Amino acid sequence: MFGFSLTTAGFLVAGALCALGPIIIHLLNRRRFKVVQWAAMDFLREAMQRNRRIMQIRDIILLILRTAAVFFFGLALAQPFFSQKQEGASEHQPVHAILVVDNSLSMDYGTSAEGTGLTRAKEKAKTLIDKLPAGSKISIIPACGSREGYSPDPHDTKENALEALEKIEIVDRSATVLKAVNEAKKASEAAPELAKRIIFISDQQESNWKDLTSPETLKDLPAIQVVDVSLPNPKNAWIADLRVQDGLADVETPSTIVVQVEYSGLDVRRDVPVKLFLGESVIGEKLALLEPGEGTREIDFEYTFNALSEMPEPGKPVFVTLKASIDQDELPSDDQRFLAVPVVAALPVVFVDQFGAEDEDPVRNRLGETVRLRKLLAPKAAREEAPRQVVRIKHVRADELTQDVLADARLVVVAGLANIDDVNTVPLLRDYLKQGGQLLIAAGGDFNPDAWNAAAWKDGDGILPAPLKREAIGEVPEAAGENMKPFFLSFESLSGDEFFQLAGMPETDLRDLYSEPFFFKAVEADVSRETLDAWKEAQRKKLGEELTFMAAAEKRKVERDAKTAGGALTEDDRKQQVEDETRLRELRPTWLTWASTGSGASAESDIPAEDAARQARISLLVEQQMPRVLAKFGDEKGAAFLVERKIGRGTVIFCSSGLSSSWNTMLTTNATVVFDRILRSMVQATLPRRNYGVQERLTLPLLTEDHDLTVSLSRPGDAPSEPLDIGYIGTEQRGVTISGMYQRGAYRVSAYRGQPASVDPAQPTVSDKPVWEIPLVVNGDAEESLLSPLSREKFEERASGTNLGWVGVGEDISLAGPTKSGEKTWWYLVFFVFACLLVEMGILAWPSLVPSPLGSGLG
Repeated sequence: MFGFSLTTAGFLVAGALCALGPIIIHLLNRRRFKVVQWAAMDFLREAMQRNRRIMQIRDIILLILRTAAVFFFGLALAQPFFSQKQEGASEHQPVHAILVVDNSLSMDYGTSAEGTGLTRAKEKAKTLIDKLPAGSKISIIPACGSREGYSPDPHDTKENALEALEKIEIVDRSATVLKAVNEAKKASEAAPELAKRIIFISDQQESNWKDLTSPETLKDLPAIQVVDVSLPNPKNAWIADLRVQDGLADVETPSTIVVQVEYSGLDVRRDVPVKLFLGESVIGEKLALLEPGEGTREIDFEYTFNALSEMPEPGKPVFVTLKASIDQDELPSDDQRFLAVPVVAALPVVFVDQFGAEDEDPVRNRLGETVRLRKLLAPKAAREEAPRQVVRIKHVRADELTQDVLADARLVVVAGLANIDDVNTVPLLRDYLKQGGQLLIAAGGDFNPDAWNAAAWKDGDGILPAPLKREAIGEVPEAAGENMKPFFLSFESLSGDEFFQLAGMPETDLRDLYSEPFFFKAVEADVSRETLDAWKEAQRKKLGEELTFMAAAEKRKVERDAKTAGGALTEDDRKQQVEDETRLRELRPTWLTWASTGSGASAESDIPAEDAARQARISLLVEQQMPRVLAKFGDEKGAAFLVERKIGRGTVIFCSSGLSSSWNTMLTTNATVVFDRILRSMVQATLPRRNYGVQERLTLPLLTEDHDLTVSLSRPGDAPSEPLDIGYIGTEQRGVTISGMYQRGAYRVSAYRGQPASVDPAQPTVSDKPVWEIPLVVNGDAEESLLSPLSREKFEERASGTNLGWVGVGEDISLAGPTKSGEKTWWYLVFFVFACLLVEMGILAWPSLVPSPLGSGLG
């Protein structure tokens, strides 16, 4: 069966529209003119009647030639070809074979008899390549990418294609059908003159199809053969998660380390050893029982990081690498997982309450609202003499809060204040948040919601995560007397956040734990839909204005630099520079000492220039900064207990009840662990990020501004270190870029002065010891380890009505498909267009070459 197709159909449409032009002109010229009687012209009538038929025939011929020339020129630009559906391709009909090979982590699953999934996929691909007709082109595409990179351009020879196929290696990523299709589409553009044979070879995990759930999603896809190389009844155990329960560790307190093991299989696995490593040393081992089916086990380890080779200095974290592993099974790549753990000492935390350190007097029972949290984070009495504890306490009154006090603070806790200064304190704390600082605000004491709302909400431009209502909920026992009506936390509202989940504790025990605290009084945050919608609209407008100014300021800076180089800077330019720099300092303050080497650039700094993409990104940023309720009370209003909002790079959490006063009994119960986890998590958020998913490209700032450094990267395994180029990763920030972090494990970036011996032993060195090192950990998605394949029945259900075809295990890949012919037709169309134009020119020139009948009649 033959078919007609176009390489670029748009040109045909344009040609057809342009071809209407001569027809329209012809029709317009046939309109009737007003008849004017003129006796002198009557004698011409007889001669013109003889010539009229000839003129009409000429006009029709010219119309046909002009229309055909325009139409066929557009058709030639569209490069038409003919396709024929046949049973197979012969050696005279080459094709463009596009082989997309799944090299995700799950393709490493296999047995000694069957080999791995990647091995079976390569065998399928080799068989197909051998069958291809002479003159075929072959694109080899690793579905999950490659550390060395690859090109979608086709190989002209089978030998080159087989060489590219052999280079494909397993990477710690997940494959999806949609990504495979998109890569195949890119490759198909390289050789449009050849018929396409697109083949996707994979173990066809169900997770591969999660982005294609209905036939409508697949209806526009090209013809693709989906080849299944999975093994029946796969079974697998893997390390799904490795974490420190509190987010960070110190050198004095035992840390709880949680290893999550998942299992999918029909057989029970008994006494599975789960090992925990610190570097190369085993620091814990336990046995686990893995039941048949799909299930999860959590194994807890306790460890104190007090014997490290490098101990943390006050205010400076040290990162150590943990590894959890189980015995290798049929999929060894997921039997281990890594974690970079921050070990900290004396991180500065500022506590602000009604007394501060000078006015607090335990003898007279003058205790600030933050006293219990201070003891929770730094339990030693002489906290200033305990530099190895997690935090170093700074206890001040609100009027003692200055930029110097906050300059090195990782966390600020404000509690029990009746009101707050909106002229100095609120702007100062907002600038602190913009740079990545963390802020916890709590009620309690003489907290006045009306005064706080006026000073600290400011339509979202203050430090409160949400506006506060005027009236409080409940009364403290002293005021309520016999009318006291305590209320409790809503356990259902706690289940969605990890703050409230404790390793190894069942739900019934958690429910009992969080039912212990009694609450007597709280303020109510207004998180209604109307309030949040109004905030979103105002925030979207404000963010757009700020970004517009920043882009304009950057443009003016570039122009000023050019003028400065040419000596043409004017006084108006200098004045504008001062104004721009002042405004930029307001929008992006930079006085936190640890922020420059912290979490990196704000997401707001990377905004697309195109308007639609820009608005979409702004909307996304606004959604990310939306107030979020973390926990609620169980009263009839369902009032919020904890509300969170992001401001700049930082986060503010508001606790609507007190911390130490008679507003509740929270911190006198075991439920106080919630605040310990919240505070530790907030402190952790200020530390540099060292744990990543698989990265194609990662940019890191240098820890120091030395200009005589050589930086190298050590990857997992025994591969030699590789040099990294130092360059500018921002306007004034130097750093390095790491590519191809596709392998699970521990990486290390090291900086040396001069030429390190590990890179070139022949070169003299300034120092063999690194100036600084950055440990990095990469782990893939745990979902990739769930090997359940998509069945043929489910495939046919999802792919019904599409061009996708299933090739089952043991079935051969077919070369049948539409073959092309007439790819050079467009050349003949161009010649035809020229012929039409030449004939038209001949017809128009004919009257000047042959005497006109009209002229002879007049003679």
